[in-house]
Amino acid sequence: MIIRSRSPVRISFGGGGTDLSPYTDTYGGAVLSATINKYVYVTLVPKKTGEIRIVSADYKQTYHFSDLNKLTYGGDLDLIKNVIVRMKPDFGFDLFLRSDIPPNTGLGSSGAVTTALIGAFNHLRDQNKLNRYEIAEMAFQVESTDMNNVGGRQDQYAASFGGFNFLEFNKDDFVRVIPVNIAQDYILELEKHLILAFVGPRGPSGEIQSMIVDQQINPTNQTSTNEKTAILHQLKKFCHEMHIALANGHLDQFGELLDKAWQLKRSLSSKISNEHINNIYEQAKLSGAIGGKITGAGGGGCMIFFCRSNQEHHVAQALQDMGVKVIDFSFDHSGLVTWQLSREHRQDIVSNNEHISNTQAAFR
Repeated sequence: MIIRSRSPVRISFGGGGTDLSPYTDTYGGAVLSATINKYVYVTLVPKKTGEIRIVSADYKQTYHFSDLNKLTYGGDLDLIKNVIVRMKPDFGFDLFLRSDIPPNTGLGSSGAVTTALIGAFNHLRDQNKLNRYEIAEMAFQVESTDMNNVGGRQDQYAASFGGFNFLEFNKDDFVRVIPVNIAQDYILELEKHLILAFVGPRGPSGEIQSMIVDQQINPTNQTSTNEKTAILHQLKKFCHEMHIALANGHLDQFGELLDKAWQLKRSLSSKISNEHINNIYEQAKLSGAIGGKITGAGGGGCMIFFCRSNQEHHVAQALQDMGVKVIDFSFDHSGLVTWQLSREHRQDIVSNNEHISNTQAAFR
């Protein structure tokens, strides 16, 4: 038997930063996002022996251990190992992973990795199967608790549920996923008017996220609202307004809100943007973009731009002239998907000598 799974990455339109504690625990957070047709793929091939092999096409690494008790940590594959420990498989297996995008693009790829991995193992469970909420929450716990990464829950829940969602976060690990009721015509119209661009690599998001967390609460008076918290309040307000604009098909208004939110979010930290990113943003607006933003914590990765009607090609050309890579995409509406195949029909054992290729040419 061969088990496969895939999880999509996401574009975060608004509310990023409000899904981080302690803001979420005190005031409640909200994020508006949509998943796109760039995926993390997992292949799981169970074995009769306890031997485990992990093959990562993205990191071009292969890892062997004789059974689950012999697992050791250290290196790029620790996220995968922590998922395996959480899922507690009682069988050996070959595990193969590849992504349509590289890490640290600001599209929530690590959340897609964890949900795809959990989904593959969950597919084999006869009892105690996890639902989408439970898969997303376990994925978050792997990244936050096991990996000690600072971050919110939006990536894992977006990857698990898929589609357009308004995500609400509150204390005591409360999450509500509200699908955005947007007509198909407006989804297609939005897709036409958006440009996704890779502006350059960035480091892990944790440093920026930690800075935002540390600055939320005034250390001398925790009941007061400091400047950073006030900014997060306004970003949450913009997120609610984006939700309404998108649901009603007011797409130009949606683009204007993207612009307002980005101008404000840059003031949260000097690391969110830089001169290179600012220049790209201004050139995009001069060429026909109404608004846009970094899709992740900041410092690099991907940006999304909403363009005036029939100006998308001008924006794309301006970005390419600056050395920015424009990425074709469409929206995903399925989220995490798993399926299985008979071993007789597919050959999925990756040999030790097989060349492991990287399929992320669009980001090079």
